[in-house]
Amino acid sequence: MTLTMAWVRKVGQSEELIIASDSRLRSLGAWDAAPKIIPLPRKDSAIAFAGDTNYAYPIMIQVVNSINSWSAALDRRKTLEELKGQIVRVINLMLDQISDVPRDLKENPSAFFLLAGYDWRSQDFKIWTLHFDQSIDRFTFRPASGWTGGHAEKKLAIVGDEINEARAVIVEYLRTSEGIKPGHFDMEPMKALAYMVDSERFYSIGGNIQMVKIYKSLQCLPFIVSRKGVRSLFGRPLFEYEKSETIPTLLLDY
Repeated sequence: MTLTMAWVRKVGQSEELIIASDSRLRSLGAWDAAPKIIPLPRKDSAIAFAGDTNYAYPIMIQVVNSINSWSAALDRRKTLEELKGQIVRVINLMLDQISDVPRDLKENPSAFFLLAGYDWRSQDFKIWTLHFDQSIDRFTFRPASGWTGGHAEKKLAIVGDEINEARAVIVEYLRTSEGIKPGHFDMEPMKALAYMVDSERFYSIGGNIQMVKIYKSLQCLPFIVSRKGVRSLFGRPLFEYEKSETIPTLLLDY
């Protein structure tokens, strides 16, 4: 599977939303160059996945197609909240097109999605987890909520493998002598992701880290991630001659 996170970061008075993921797919072996985050064409949001690519990739491509073909979604007349409803309907319509599956092979979709962006109407960052609910035989959503224990400003969603372990590692990065560091997240989730990518304990999490940032200016910006001497974009290592004047580089030294 994978490990994908979305969180709201605040440094000083500046807020932004970050989506980050590893780049490993597991089948016969480890394939460490898989794109798992797709910026949506309306520029204010992105969708990411964890789980079975047989479900995830066709669904994500059709989500993008549905936005490109519907002008009200593409030009943001439809808010991000309204777009979320459309995306859930598209996902469930896709499920309805599956047929000719032997009864003994029928299974629930093992795919999860993160939808995150900035909603111009509420003027707030939004993060939703889209998941299959067996009780209704449909995909549905739940919003990311703040951490309990007086840390409601820490908004984070995680999908994939080893979620409890990821949360525990994040807590360690947040811990100070006075307790959990107050206020919003900074890059603690990214540090936890990097730790788990490097650890041999988590065989389904690995490869290069990929990341996009979403800003209040309604921009979703991918980043080239430079780590351990490798420059990569959406998980794929870049050739030396691949330079970009429009895509910024994030240097990760952890």
